[in-house]
Amino acid sequence: MTDIPKITLCFRAAFRHCLKTSHLKTQKEVARKAEIADSTLSEMMTHKAFSIATQNKIANAFGYDLMDFLMLGRKVLEGIDEPTMGMVIQVGSAADKDQMETDIDLFRGIPLYESGKLAAGESGVIFDPFEAPASSIVLNQRDLTGRKNHRLVGLKVGGQSMVPVIPQGSVVIIDLDDRRFADNKIFAVNYEENIAAVKMVQKWKHGFVLISSAPEYPPVLSDLDWSELCVGRAVSVWKRLDGV
Repeated sequence: MTDIPKITLCFRAAFRHCLKTSHLKTQKEVARKAEIADSTLSEMMTHKAFSIATQNKIANAFGYDLMDFLMLGRKVLEGIDEPTMGMVIQVGSAADKDQMETDIDLFRGIPLYESGKLAAGESGVIFDPFEAPASSIVLNQRDLTGRKNHRLVGLKVGGQSMVPVIPQGSVVIIDLDDRRFADNKIFAVNYEENIAAVKMVQKWKHGFVLISSAPEYPPVLSDLDWSELCVGRAVSVWKRLDGV
């Protein structure tokens, strides 16, 4: 008998925890909220393989996105308390800072990932659901026009390949729901060893060309399908958080 994948164990642990603690108390209520069949939900709790899309519907029914739901399940399994995420406050002006202190609802916290590790997911890749975000950064909702309900993450750029466009140590905001190809735009892409790289992308007859800004880094050719290559579009760049 093969071992049940960790991601499945985490999903089931989060599901059972939420049944005890949320307003949804039965599988039937959850299935109705998630708009899936009762039988589908029963099978998910006994079979190892089920789709990411269906998992996401269940997580949403409880008010979570899938990554947070899986993180909750891991904490339940390990018997650890929900950690308080460190908050790195980054605003565009003193006026924004004053406004945030009086009306926090005008702002949105974005999870920041130091490593940029990826995990297999539906339609390509997602950030590793077993890695807790290092902290959060804060964006004013006015800067999220058209992206207010999108999944946004912060990815800290460790290398120098995108200098000077993106200085080393900057944080790039990635929209995980904006994966439509656009030539000569900057995307987070599935790179080597499941690490998200930030590159300008051009179409190539056999795939795509990943272009760095720094001249000492040559272009890289990728023959992956766009659904496998693309993580999300870069929509904003923050300078180094330590002010260096």
